Amino acid sequence: MNRKTLELLLVNYNNINNGLRIPCAENSKFEKLIKETEELLKSAPREVTYPDGMSALDYSHKLKSEANTI
Repeated sequence: MNRKTLELLLVNYNNINNGLRIPCAENSKFEKLIKETEELLKSAPREVTYPDGMSALDYSHKLKSEANTI
């Protein structure tokens, strides 16, 4: 799973867990899911987004050409 998906899952799990008013099996299930998702998020690589959907190589070429015009 990518980082954005994990972040959305975590928000949803927290919202569902907070909506459960009384302690029950569902509550502990979501607490476990929240913990697991937080761990996955901590270990997920950082995602870098470049403008206009460029790859890292394309973006480096763009920066190089901009630096050469100054």
